[in-house]
Amino acid sequence: MYLKLYSSKEQSIQEKEFEELVASIASVNLKGSHNVEAIKAFSIMVRTELARKLNIYGGTGCSNHKGCDLCDETGHCLMFDVEDCIVDDIYKKAACSTKGIIMTFDSKPIKPFFHYRCGGATENSENVLGSKITYLRRVLCSYCRLIPDQNSDKQFTVEEMEQILNTRIAKPENMYNSIVGMFEDIDVDDQSRVRSLRIGNKIFKGNELMELLKLNSTRFNYTPVKFLFKSIGMGHGLGLCLCGANEMALLGRDYAEILNYYYTGIKLEAMEITEEGKPLKGRKFVLDAGCGDEDGKQQPSNGLSEKEINLDIVLRLSRLLKDDGAAVKLTREGNTNVALSDRAAITNTEKPDFFISILQNSFASPGVSGTEIYHFRGDKESEKIAKLILDEVSGAIGSKNRGVRTAEFYLLRQVRASAIILQLLYITNPIDAEKLADPTQLQKAAEAVHKAILKYYCPMDNA
Repeated sequence: MYLKLYSSKEQSIQEKEFEELVASIASVNLKGSHNVEAIKAFSIMVRTELARKLNIYGGTGCSNHKGCDLCDETGHCLMFDVEDCIVDDIYKKAACSTKGIIMTFDSKPIKPFFHYRCGGATENSENVLGSKITYLRRVLCSYCRLIPDQNSDKQFTVEEMEQILNTRIAKPENMYNSIVGMFEDIDVDDQSRVRSLRIGNKIFKGNELMELLKLNSTRFNYTPVKFLFKSIGMGHGLGLCLCGANEMALLGRDYAEILNYYYTGIKLEAMEITEEGKPLKGRKFVLDAGCGDEDGKQQPSNGLSEKEINLDIVLRLSRLLKDDGAAVKLTREGNTNVALSDRAAITNTEKPDFFISILQNSFASPGVSGTEIYHFRGDKESEKIAKLILDEVSGAIGSKNRGVRTAEFYLLRQVRASAIILQLLYITNPIDAEKLADPTQLQKAAEAVHKAILKYYCPMDNA
């Protein structure tokens, strides 16, 4: 399997064999000498990050460079550095011996955060990212405790702190201030001359201190000039500790033990590879054929059955999606009514990538026509796929594009997945009704939705 990589240096698209890319990235990012089991663990981390770029796992390609799976621009597509280098055999062997293995949680590749040295404990995700991620839980790490920190001491003057932090630091208001453990038991006369004070565990007379420190007089003041920050560990503390992982490997732990120690509840699984002609393999959809008897809906007088039309379209769309490898669940498969609450429950049990409900619209005035799609406010993925579907459908069946809108319909509120409601046509409009009575138009509508879904998941193949 090959990935298309945009090289910023060459300003061109290069095809890279997947496992060779794994070895190359591991080699670039692992500085210094590492035990082979630690390299295997890191290779799996790289492969897991790359798997997230694949269509089968939700990847949509590089947003900066059309037609590419990823680019080598720092921090854009990957959290790893990507560059050409000579790859040592140990990295090639590590990639080969773990070929195809990735880390998953809830059947999806994880985001394999890592850092250089945790200093004794890794961190919970909510303390760094602001949200809880189950596989990024704090674990105690004694393995890296003897690894020395480089450049761990940093000094800043008060003025530097104010400038860097963009804040004001209050200066002492009184001439003399007690600093616990440093300057205490201060005795000052009415002329502000120091009679005596304790520094550390020793009491000094004012004159004695003046002579020892070569001060101009006993009328002196003091204030912190610099702050010393001493750091323990290096990095944000999320996920795998590189130093700890290497020490675990030196103690005889294998890559599986290392990864399961730092990532909570993950599984090591063989990566799924998209089959030729199955671009939606691994995707799951719940398709909902509206029953057509929702409260308050204007019923048509032309003899059309919305319930049957919706089911017809859903069955056609289901076949197209399954042919491309997707898993599909229908909220109903026959001419029956299914309550809204049951449709939501079915969907929440299935946990699909998308819930798509197909309905027809109606209005008291027969002159109103067209296609519109609704999604829940704030659901960016639903909004994105809705725009693709609306463009394809309105173009395919020649309907008026009435736009993508937000709504708080029951299903949009209750379904715990990205969800859209497609109001295909107005069953009360004569022209729209004629299209709904034509099986050819229903097939076009199903194919248009299918095409839009492919564009969403495979933008490079369907540009």
